[in-house]
Amino acid sequence: AVSPVHALMAGQAPDTPALRVEAIGPVSPWRATVSVVVGSAAYSGVVIAPRFVLTAAHVVGGASPQDVRAVLNLAPGAQTSITAESIVRFPTANFPYDDLAVIRLQSPVPAEVLIHPVREAPLEAGQQVTLVGHGASGNGNVGVSVPGSSSVRRVGRNVVDSIRDTTDDSGRTSAFFLFDFDGPSGNGSLGAGTLGNAVETGAAGGDSGSPVFADIDGATWLVGLTTFVASTAQGVPVDYRFGTLGGGMVLSHPRFMAWLRTVTGNTLVTTPADTDVPLPPWALGALAAALTATLMRARQASGTGSRRS
Repeated sequence: AVSPVHALMAGQAPDTPALRVEAIGPVSPWRATVSVVVGSAAYSGVVIAPRFVLTAAHVVGGASPQDVRAVLNLAPGAQTSITAESIVRFPTANFPYDDLAVIRLQSPVPAEVLIHPVREAPLEAGQQVTLVGHGASGNGNVGVSVPGSSSVRRVGRNVVDSIRDTTDDSGRTSAFFLFDFDGPSGNGSLGAGTLGNAVETGAAGGDSGSPVFADIDGATWLVGLTTFVASTAQGVPVDYRFGTLGGGMVLSHPRFMAWLRTVTGNTLVTTPADTDVPLPPWALGALAAALTATLMRARQASGTGSRRS
């Protein structure tokens, strides 16, 4: 059985949860990772467009928009909180299947929020990923020992071990990625080995909806959303220690991409900010006309333009 997920774990000592905390500030690459506060409970989410936050559907549940807010940490000791205007769950969301929800905020996020594009190309097994979240933590050989906080972001890495369309025998399908929390010696059940005691992370209870990023082709992409954890044996409670499985939604699935574009009013960010975007045909024509006119004026000014007698 799978359980909702909310946090990032550390390795064993001398690694600590504190060493996994990311410094809040204007140079942080993870400024779009937010704490989604539902009532008095804090979870995670990620900005995907200036006015929209993506999180897990089971995080928002049936909450009213006025009870949900996104908390952004853009400077040390300072938070920006924006209340939800509306919430849209994926039409077939039924944990753990299609576990996505989009929060429309009452106002856009500050301009300094670095929004990473959602990658449309398929996510592949073997891809190294970065997990960022606001939840609880602890050492992998001990379990959870530190509570989550809306003002603390933790960062770790893992490897996507498997891509699949189901997690049980219910007959339902979705688009899942899976990873295991390898210990220092790589004792996860899905293979692929460990990234190292001070690097590898696993998910834990406290903060579902945390984003998963991947560095591909010179850009950092949003590729998934962590939504669940699971033990390796049937009927064994999840303890979040080494060997625990984690996973979530693969955002490049065509059903998800089409839905994300619709609910964000086609403001979904899908192109890296530093990537040249091809101009549409009408723009190319306008540009050509403008260049021709500029060239003609330059020739006339220099006396080299052609004349009819």
